[in-house]
Amino acid sequence: MKQHILLIAIIVIASFSRLYQLDKYPAGLNADEASIGYNAYSLLQTGKDEYGKPWPLVFRSFDDYKPPVYFYLTLPFVKVFGPTVLAVRLPSAILSILAVYLIYLFCLQLFKSQRIALLSALMLTISPWHLQFSRGAWEVNASTTFLLLSLVLFLKGRESIKYWYLSVLFMVISLYTYHSLRVITPLLLIGLWFIYQDQITSRTKQILPIVTIASLLLIPLFFQMVSPEGVSRFNGVSILADQGPLWEALELRADHQNNFIAKILHNKYLSYTLRFAKNYLSHFSNRFLFINGDEIARSKTPESGQVLIYLFPFWFLGLFKLFKRFDKPAKTILLWLFIAPVAAALTFQSPHALRAENMVIPLSIVIALGLSTANLCKLPLVVLIGALVTFSFVKYLHMYYIHYPQELAYAWQYGFDQVADYVKENEQKYDHIIITDRYDQPYILMAFFLKYPPKLLQKEIVLTSRDQFGFGTV
Repeated sequence: MKQHILLIAIIVIASFSRLYQLDKYPAGLNADEASIGYNAYSLLQTGKDEYGKPWPLVFRSFDDYKPPVYFYLTLPFVKVFGPTVLAVRLPSAILSILAVYLIYLFCLQLFKSQRIALLSALMLTISPWHLQFSRGAWEVNASTTFLLLSLVLFLKGRESIKYWYLSVLFMVISLYTYHSLRVITPLLLIGLWFIYQDQITSRTKQILPIVTIASLLLIPLFFQMVSPEGVSRFNGVSILADQGPLWEALELRADHQNNFIAKILHNKYLSYTLRFAKNYLSHFSNRFLFINGDEIARSKTPESGQVLIYLFPFWFLGLFKLFKRFDKPAKTILLWLFIAPVAAALTFQSPHALRAENMVIPLSIVIALGLSTANLCKLPLVVLIGALVTFSFVKYLHMYYIHYPQELAYAWQYGFDQVADYVKENEQKYDHIIITDRYDQPYILMAFFLKYPPKLLQKEIVLTSRDQFGFGTV
């Protein structure tokens, strides 16, 4: 009974922190959110996306070819609330609240401990990393929840194989939700097979139909990924789009006068491998995790890391406990933790909180394991730890609600709703209205806030040629 009350209290905190003034914070609406909202509006109005394609499995958007799941999740909310900021963000917020409950179930099945399960749910609830992406229309946040749900069902499937059908279904859905999961999910599956192979190989005949169903569901995704559009998307953001490692290798070769040894020691393959390693390790740096967080303005809150700073010692204590026990539950968490940043490390921006957001789940669990040892401490120390963590969380909320909208509002294209209102009132006075494209894809933001007729946009839309990163604009 006590555990249920604590769990309800944690979910209430998670709900309030993710839903409170969701349409106002973060201030503004970024272009990706507007694209999701307007395309959902277009589908409801015409049965086609902004380019006139009926019910697509991939949305062209800004030539970045977005996965479809979050668009379709948004449909009922846009139907009820219209194309509004609230409608676009609600699916992400609701799924993030669900993730708090799912991490509790996940840890309860893994560790058979109410304390660890409740602490993990609490750590996810107050995680700046999770909160940042819960309060925006981020596909990555939805994909993380689907992946977590699939793993909860995977563990449940050890008792009854019917849960593995659902597990595979949600794994497939995660792949159709966000790009980075197309790297993370297969790697996790391979790792889980090694950890639980004694329970999997003994049921090979029962698993075969599950694999067959999953393979059939993934056929459209496969063809999309190998298409020119899919390849273009990868090339635009991959580590290979950065010419820096290549030029570094050529410069070092020149120091050797380009002899044979130089070609062995200094080549693009080694340079890009070292850049990948640097990118990967940057996601475990204390500066990223506890001090400054992501450098991208849209993905960070001022003076905040990805994790509350006073949880710093429990991160190391939790890792120590996992390596010490090194049983199946420990291996499962370590597997996820070390795989989580791989997709982000393959891109030219690192550390990258958005592409590595799934890391927040094992990270929260590791810290919870560290905190679970607090019961061995004396009461005054436990109270001190609680006070410091509470202070750290309150300060984060202060920075998010007071300073973030004032310092980094440009990252969320703040003000386009006001521009749209001004245009509505004054458009009859002018032959042309010109809007700067300095603040990222103004056409979709104006279309969203003006509720521009989708049938007209479908006829008028013309994209520019792609830039060096593969993006286009209207």
